[in-house]
Amino acid sequence: MIELELIARNVLLSSAGPDLVTEVWACRALAARTPGYRSRLVSALLRLERVTDSPAAALRLAEEAVANARQIDPVHDHHATDLLIWALHALQGRLFAVGRTVEGLAARQEIIARYHPGLHTTLGCRVTACYADREPPPVADWAADSTLS
Repeated sequence: MIELELIARNVLLSSAGPDLVTEVWACRALAARTPGYRSRLVSALLRLERVTDSPAAALRLAEEAVANARQIDPVHDHHATDLLIWALHALQGRLFAVGRTVEGLAARQEIIARYHPGLHTTLGCRVTACYADREPPPVADWAADSTLS
């Protein structure tokens, strides 16, 4: 196991930088024994989910991202809530795409409950850099819609 961790660390530290699939593998290997790698794993899973063509594979990646984001301790990583919101956002989109509307709406309700203003606006935040090109979830619209029904 120690050799596997050394290989994974070298992959992440390589000057060329790993491709997304390799980065996810390395982060999985490291997060299994070192919880501090979970935030990087979640980020890598979400980036891979966005470029995956297979709806089933993208859904599995989003589910894995949510499961790992739930395990990040907000006391030790101040991005934990933001990562969970982005993972839930990816998951609800994938659930809607495969027709699992009830589960998608449940994920959306959790986003509404956890969302805070200023999501990903801190300069220099690695989460912001990852999602700089993404629109934040339209939580205010979702909240208004859920209060009308």
